[in-house]
Amino acid sequence: MTSNFTKIRKLFGWFLIIISIILSIAGIVVAAMGELVKGGAIYVASQVTWYPGLALLGPEIVQKSKDIWNNLKERIIGFFK
Repeated sequence: MTSNFTKIRKLFGWFLIIISIILSIAGIVVAAMGELVKGGAIYVASQVTWYPGLALLGPEIVQKSKDIWNNLKERIIGFFK
């Protein structure tokens, strides 16, 4: 059973990742419109939210990476058998 802290950590982590993606896209769009300084500042803000989000989702990201790696290994071994 997941504790309330884990649920809040996951929710806040995903929230930060989503905000980061939105800010990243907005920064690129603003920079493409000619406002390079503002676009760069928005892009830096997106990075400031990305890394804490990754830190909060760390255990889930590690587990998902292991699952993907094991699945890839099984497919490659199955291909050569």
